Amino acid sequence: MTVRLGSRLGEGAEGTVLDVTGAADLAAKIYKPGLASEREGKVVAMVDARLHTNKFVAYPIDALFDMRTNAFVGFTMRKARDRKPVHELYSPSSRKTAFPSATFPLLVRTMCNVARAMASVHASGCVIGDVNHSGVMVAPDGTVTLIDSDSFQYTVSGRSYPCKVGTPDFTPPELQGKPFAGVVRTANHDAFGLAVLVFMTLFMNRFPFSGRFRGAGEPPPVESLIADFRFAYSSRSAATQMEPPPHVPTLADLPLPLADAFERAFGPVGAGPSGRPSAADWITLLDCAEADLVRCNQSASHHHFRQAPSCPWCRMERAFPGFVTFVPTASAAFAGGAPIDLGQLIAAVRGVPDPGPVPDLVTLMPKQPDPEPSAAAKEARRARSGHRLGGAVCAVAGIALFGVGGGTVLFGLVLLAVACGLVFGTPATFDAAGTKAKAAKAEWETARKTFEQVAGNGTFLKTRQDAETLIKQVQDLPGEEARKIAGLEAKSRELQLRRHLERFKVAQAKVSGVGEARKLTLRSFGIETAADVEYSRITAIKGFGPSTANNLVKWRRAAEAKFAFDPGKAVDPQDIAAVKAKIGKTRSDLVTRLNQTAGMLQKAARDAKTSRTTMDPRYTAAWTAFRQAEVDLRTLGLT
Repeated sequence: MTVRLGSRLGEGAEGTVLDVTGAADLAAKIYKPGLASEREGKVVAMVDARLHTNKFVAYPIDALFDMRTNAFVGFTMRKARDRKPVHELYSPSSRKTAFPSATFPLLVRTMCNVARAMASVHASGCVIGDVNHSGVMVAPDGTVTLIDSDSFQYTVSGRSYPCKVGTPDFTPPELQGKPFAGVVRTANHDAFGLAVLVFMTLFMNRFPFSGRFRGAGEPPPVESLIADFRFAYSSRSAATQMEPPPHVPTLADLPLPLADAFERAFGPVGAGPSGRPSAADWITLLDCAEADLVRCNQSASHHHFRQAPSCPWCRMERAFPGFVTFVPTASAAFAGGAPIDLGQLIAAVRGVPDPGPVPDLVTLMPKQPDPEPSAAAKEARRARSGHRLGGAVCAVAGIALFGVGGGTVLFGLVLLAVACGLVFGTPATFDAAGTKAKAAKAEWETARKTFEQVAGNGTFLKTRQDAETLIKQVQDLPGEEARKIAGLEAKSRELQLRRHLERFKVAQAKVSGVGEARKLTLRSFGIETAADVEYSRITAIKGFGPSTANNLVKWRRAAEAKFAFDPGKAVDPQDIAAVKAKIGKTRSDLVTRLNQTAGMLQKAARDAKTSRTTMDPRYTAAWTAFRQAEVDLRTLGLT
């Protein structure tokens, strides 16, 4: 069969991908001179095995030969139509234009599909070998197609066709620095690359081995960080001497099984045979994790795992002004019950009557005759009177003996001392009675204060004030929305400039002193485009000095110089949608809070009235004890 080639679809290091004329679903890869003969045996073996029936992978369908020389030149394959490289999905700056409707649940589902695709590769006798972000093509619905299958390691009938290439960022520690041509790849090696893809997708393009180096000197190169198992997000920070970049998600934001899977994939245990979670393991992990997703209570466009202490995307957006994790939509739905009529709700709030000031608790106490002094008070009074009488007798006797003189003087002094002790001291029963009476009086004062709190209208008035504040806030929202949209027009130049700068990717920049390893570090610290380049943000990264920062700022300025403001250009619909979504979420939250406050207001009024009509027995008991205490204190001559 003759195949006619059409327009070029793309070009890589090994060859060119072209359309196949008359076959819309097919593409052809034509090798560059000198490379075809090396791949012929593997491609023919894959074609003969009919691997192309796998729906996840663009395997070779037919081998292609030059009609003139009959030399092998390439192969046909299924075209990855309407798909884009996975890095355009997991990079927030690229996602805004490449996948504007993508949500975090879609990212999780996509990674689950990548795991399914890799598991199917391993089931067919292949190992991907060169796992990387360019080999995974993603559709808007999260389905995936793996490409570059001719570089896979393939074993059939006892013969192995090796994978001789690799991407350092996705190469496991045990293979770092080794020549790929002589290495037999395993599924456990692929599992490292898969874990990197999953991590970078769940962590917004943050590389797992890029972070804040806490060791002495400059941070090691990326290859060394990987080889030494320096997973920046690991709980083994004392061993790795690494910490995550600031303001990014951490393992605490994930379900525990996912966090443990990353520790296994990037730690020393993963280098052992089958030490890392397999592709099949990741299918289960991500399926379960998707069930743990919840909508953020602050932004309708945010979802996160329920285990997260707070929304990680809100944290990132607060830390990096202008940064957007997921494109908001004005039609985003908000969780909640049936719609609430705001007018009826306001009327219900204002219709709750004020219970009025709290009455004096004394006026609510039962009328009783004045109590008699208690037996303990009477006994204490008698004991004290006896003390004083005895003291007087001892004093008279002592003075008399003192006047006699001679040997009786000493005894007189003793009697005088005893007299002082009796007159000025108090018996233990007197002290105990006084202490008990004073405690009863203090308990009554506490009861009065408690009653004033529960039966007063202070809580009601504070709650009603809170409700009026919420009413005003929700009534002001239409005007706030109009002002914010008008503000977008005022900031039109600033917004156009940011979108212009976002088209200049750090990954594609040619900046002196900024190689691939440094670009990876910059992206891990949230510096993906020229719009993110700020001198202070760059110099805050260990290993990035003033010279590098100045070079990057110079690159940003060169990008700015290409900007031309268009005053007639309408405000971007994404920006308007973001405003409407935020105002809609605020209104939903305010109405919910107002509805809750209405219930609190009714409860405050009801509780105050109930506390006044249904008297707590403890108040009556405290009142009775207090009245008895007053009589006893008077009996004892105390106030």
